[in-house]
Amino acid sequence: MPDPRIAREASPVALALAFASTIRGSEGSRDEISSAADLGAWLERHRDILGDVEPEVALRLADFRVLREAIRTLFLTAAGERFPAEAVRAVNEVSAAVPTHLRLVVSDPREPKAALESGGGSRTAEILAAVARSAIGILGGPERAGLRACPAPRCGSFFITTRAGQVWCSSACGNRVRVARHHSRTIRS
Repeated sequence: MPDPRIAREASPVALALAFASTIRGSEGSRDEISSAADLGAWLERHRDILGDVEPEVALRLADFRVLREAIRTLFLTAAGERFPAEAVRAVNEVSAAVPTHLRLVVSDPREPKAALESGGGSRTAEILAAVARSAIGILGGPERAGLRACPAPRCGSFFITTRAGQVWCSSACGNRVRVARHHSRTIRS
């Protein structure tokens, strides 16, 4: 089941947000893809975007972790700062590893759809490229202005703001912070 704090629907944008948010808490205290099994479970949860994934893809955990670190670095510096060249290079290289093309899909003659298809690389390279392209779409598009990291303790998820003044990734995070503040004030009183 996709993480409800990341997206309400399956989308390429949600993919990069979900991937970067697999490290949570203060200073990355909780890593949701610390093993090949964890990565396999994450890939399965995002099957609606990524398609079928062979089990051997999860064995390339190190490649996924390198990409995740580069995306997180870029997301954390997206607010007008200079992007670190090494992180930009890493994301661009992963994205370029698999050629893509647009294909017209006509399953319903009244509503043809354009689909981006990859080819020429391994299934692992295709998945990594899809995640990298999702991050590039956020960083190079209008979503970048609304990109935030949730400041709630034990969270740190990345999200795109959906309303003015939005601070938290979800109402649950906002509520936890407000309850903690209230509790702190009542203890001091």
